[in-house]
Amino acid sequence: MKKLPSSYLEPKIFDNKYIIKNQLSSGSFGVVYLAIHKVTREEVAVKLEKGEHETLDREVYLLTKLQGIQGITKLYWFGAEQNYNVMVVELLGKDLGYYNRTYKQLSLKSGLQLLDQLLSVFKSVHQRGIVHRDLKPENIMMGKQNTSIVYLVDFGVSKSILDKGRHIPFKDRKSFIGTTRYASIAAHKGFEISRKDDLESMMYVIIYLILGKLPWQNLQNIGEKDRTIAVGEVKMNTTIDSLCKELPIQFADYLKYLKNLAFEDQPDYDMLKTLMKQCSNTNTYDNIFEWSNKSQHKESIQEVKLQASFLAVPANDPAQRSNTKKQSNISNLGSSSSNAVKYVPSFQDAVQLKQSSQAPIKIAASQPHMDFIQQLETVDFDDIEENMNNQPTLEQKYLNLSGFDAKFKDEKIQFSHSAINVFEQ
Repeated sequence: MKKLPSSYLEPKIFDNKYIIKNQLSSGSFGVVYLAIHKVTREEVAVKLEKGEHETLDREVYLLTKLQGIQGITKLYWFGAEQNYNVMVVELLGKDLGYYNRTYKQLSLKSGLQLLDQLLSVFKSVHQRGIVHRDLKPENIMMGKQNTSIVYLVDFGVSKSILDKGRHIPFKDRKSFIGTTRYASIAAHKGFEISRKDDLESMMYVIIYLILGKLPWQNLQNIGEKDRTIAVGEVKMNTTIDSLCKELPIQFADYLKYLKNLAFEDQPDYDMLKTLMKQCSNTNTYDNIFEWSNKSQHKESIQEVKLQASFLAVPANDPAQRSNTKKQSNISNLGSSSSNAVKYVPSFQDAVQLKQSSQAPIKIAASQPHMDFIQQLETVDFDDIEENMNNQPTLEQKYLNLSGFDAKFKDEKIQFSHSAINVFEQ
């Protein structure tokens, strides 16, 4: 186990509640640790970066815009402590790089199912005006509890492509961005990256996972030539038909479609999903992969609940509330009692509660930007349970903060907040 940097002081706790357990991974971005919430005992991932870098700031900013999308990790907290930027996110399972090393090649069915889910993720990500710009197997992870669900991670070099609703203009002579093996041809040419480039890189990843190779990997005898330039030359000289000759024709059709898109064009994600499903004789995706536990029933991706943390706050006279206790289950969601704050485990349960409740309530959600009824305001609900002693009721904690427009980082006082949104009927 790699220790935390010597400059970080004991105890190994962030935000006064996330206790570091052991290292998960490391790279140029920093270090990722497994941590546990000291109250809820929930396992989370903690990403640590030297304070002088701004990669984590960018990633947090973009992740707040992407919260609520199926396939995007939940963001719990971000702050600066002991000269480090810290991000606490949902703990996921293994990445596709791990599964590639384990199985060497994935089946055509697995590749198609990954592609289908990722097209849905990218459709939502791009609709919010963000391009990823660094697709590779290590940046695609499977869920921790449900290993059939795909997640897109690491937005450290991602970028917003919409400025006040308008697409950014095309530019060339840009520095190369991405991972050489999977980058789009436009990236090698020094062009600004757009939505079609994410989908091109994604296809290179899927082809690599299925075939176990790409024509431009492991180049020999390139002399003093920069490897990124050498790979780009081979990539540009490899025809689409040659690249996809061992695969169903739809793979080539996919890439040819992207090649004909203009810089600002929005890809037709649904058409591409329909196209790629033609590769399968049964046209059935059960989301069972090489690593799936075959004995367990796997829900389809459409049926998986969009998990989040919700808090139902009675909206009646706060003076009438007293002795509020945490509800750890949802057995009494339909209760007529208006004197309780209810913790609701899922989006669907929150909707059900809103529909069935006779008394007016507010729903506080840990997922910013979620399309849930009508957004009223954003408040800081940080450290609710641990502050129970400071406030007689959770409702009073809410009331004290209800006028506060929280953001993730206050530049003046260097203080971070866990921001959530509040909704009401």
